[in-house]
Amino acid sequence: MPRDLVELKTQVKAASDILDVISGYLPVQQVGKAYKCVCPFHNDTRPSLQIDRKWQNFHCWACGAKGDVFTFVEKYDKVGFLEAMQILARRAGIPTDDATASPQDTHKFRLFDVMKWAQAKYQQCLLESPDSQAARKYLGERHLAGASVRQFGLGFAPLDGEWLVKQAQADQVPPELLVEVGLIAARDEARGYYDRFRDRVMFPIRDAQGRAVGFGGRIMPDSPYAARGPKYYNSPETLLFKKQEQLYGIDMARHAGSSAGFLAVVEGYTDVMMAHQSGIANVVATMGTALNARHVAQLVRHVRKIVLVFDADDGGNTGVDRALEIFVSQDVELAVATLPEGLDPADLLAQDGGAEVFRKALGDAVDALDFKLNQLFAKAEHGTVDGVRRMLDIILGIIALAPPVPSQSAQLKQELILTRLAQRLGVELRSVRGRLKELQLEQRRKQQRENSRPQEVPLNSGREPVISNAPPAKVAGPAPILESQLVQILLAEPDLVRVAHTQIPPEWLSHSGLKRMLVELYGLHEQGIPPELDNLRVRLIDRPDLAAHAMKLQDVGRSISDRQLYFNKVVDGFAKQKTDVEKKSLKEQLGGVGTDDAAALDLLRRFQGRTKEAG
Repeated sequence: MPRDLVELKTQVKAASDILDVISGYLPVQQVGKAYKCVCPFHNDTRPSLQIDRKWQNFHCWACGAKGDVFTFVEKYDKVGFLEAMQILARRAGIPTDDATASPQDTHKFRLFDVMKWAQAKYQQCLLESPDSQAARKYLGERHLAGASVRQFGLGFAPLDGEWLVKQAQADQVPPELLVEVGLIAARDEARGYYDRFRDRVMFPIRDAQGRAVGFGGRIMPDSPYAARGPKYYNSPETLLFKKQEQLYGIDMARHAGSSAGFLAVVEGYTDVMMAHQSGIANVVATMGTALNARHVAQLVRHVRKIVLVFDADDGGNTGVDRALEIFVSQDVELAVATLPEGLDPADLLAQDGGAEVFRKALGDAVDALDFKLNQLFAKAEHGTVDGVRRMLDIILGIIALAPPVPSQSAQLKQELILTRLAQRLGVELRSVRGRLKELQLEQRRKQQRENSRPQEVPLNSGREPVISNAPPAKVAGPAPILESQLVQILLAEPDLVRVAHTQIPPEWLSHSGLKRMLVELYGLHEQGIPPELDNLRVRLIDRPDLAAHAMKLQDVGRSISDRQLYFNKVVDGFAKQKTDVEKKSLKEQLGGVGTDDAAALDLLRRFQGRTKEAG
C-alpha cells in the first residue's frame, strides 16, 4: 500500500474532531466536562456513550463499543475503513487520491460521480428549463414546497429521448458509465444511445451517506407515454442500486430516527417528502416492495423499532405477514400504525391538522403481533374451537416461515411471542409449541421438495452472475496462543516492533491472519512509518475482518501492565518453540542414520547442543 494513503489517514484524522463528527450523527449533550449521547450500537435508553475529546475516542459503558473517529464511522455507517476515511475526508474537504484505492473501489467512485452529475443535470432542468413548467406545476399541486424539492434533489427528465445523452456529450461524460448506472441504453446495431427516463419527475434514491445510487421516475399525467408505461419507473439493478435493499429518504431520516427511537416505513416518495416537510423526519419508504430482511438490516443500524404505516382500507395484511416473519428472528420491535380510511400519508399531511393526526397514529402504533391478532379476532369466530384453531395456525404458519433462531435472545423472543399467543387465544403454551414444531417440520419438508427440483434458467433471462463482496474466509481453528500474544503486545507497544523484527521472522507464525498482521507491521517499520494500529488498518483495507481483530488484540495488549517483561517472555517462548522443532527434526534424522556414520556424530552433537539451549 503506498505511503500517501497512510499520510492521508493522518491528515483526515487530524481534521476530524471526534466530538464534531459524532455531533453530526447524534444529539450530544455536555455533562460537566464530559460529552455523552445515546449509544447507537445497542438499544440504549440513556446516554451511555461517552466522548473523550482529549484522547479523541469514544466508549460506551453499557455495550462496550469503543474506538476512534474511524471506528465510529465504520460502525455507524456499516462501511469498511477505506470508505470511512473517504466519508471523513469529504466532510473535511480533503481531496482523496483514487490511485490509492483498489480498481473496484475506483470504478465505484466514478459511478457515484456520474450519478451526482446526472442528479445535478436533472435538477437544473426542473428548476430552470421552460420544458419543466408542467412538472413544477405538478409538484406544486402535490403540496411539495420548493425547499423540499431542493432538499430531496428532485429533477426532471424531458420528453426528448436523447436529452441526457446530449448533456453527457457536452460535458464529456463517458456514455458507457451512464449505461452501467442505468440512465441510458445502447441502440441496436451501434446506432448510438437513448435515455431510459423520459417526461418524468426524477426522485434521486440516495444511500445512507447521501449519495445518489439510483432514480425513481414519475411519469407526467399528460405525457404521451402515460398510457404505455408504468406510473413509476425505477433504475435497473446496478453495482450501486439494489431495489430490494434501498430505502428512500434514509439519509434524511436516520438521525431523526435515532432521536425518536424508531423509523416509520411508508410506501411512496411523496409520503416521505410530505412527512419531512411537516417536521416528521423519521420516515422512509421502500421501493414499491414489502418490507424484507434486507430492509430491516438497513433500519436496525439506526433504530431498534420499526413502525409500518398503512391506511385503514389497505389493512396491510400481506405487508404485516411478511414483516412478522422477520420480526420473529430479528432483534427488532415491529409495530403498525393505521391512518384514517382512504388516505395515504401524503394526502393526510396535506390537510389542515394532518401532521397532528399522523403523529398520533405513529404514537398509537400497535405491536405487530397484536395487530394481526386483532384482525383475526375481528373476522373469525374466536369463541369456537375451529375459530381458535384457524387463528392459531395462521399466526404459527407465519412464524414457521421465519429462519431458525439459534441465538438465545432470539429464542427468548420467540418464547415470549408464543406465550402471548397462548394467552390471547386461551390455549395451553405446550399445545402452541407442539403445533409450531409440526408446522416447521411441514415447512422444512416443503422446502426440501422444492430444492430437489432441477432449477432451469431460461436463455436470455438477464440473470447476472453474483459477485460476492464478503471478506476472505478466515483460517479454520483457533490462533496459537503465543502468536496472538506477540501481535497483542506489538499493537499495544509499537516501539517493540523494531526488536521483534530482528528476532521473530513472520515464517515462524502458522496462523495466516496473524502472519499477515506481523508482515504489515514489519513493513511499516522498514518504511519508517509508525507501526501503529491506525496504519496497520490502512494496510489491511482488503481484509476488514483482520482489521477488526487487530483492534481487539490491541485492547488485550493494553491491559498488560509490564509490557516489556511480557514481550521478553513471548520472545523466549518463540525461541523455545523453534528449538523444540529443531530437536524433533534432529531426533528423527538420528533414527535414520547408522551408528558408525560420521553424519550421526555431527547430528548427535547438534542435538546435545539444542538440548542444552532448551535447558
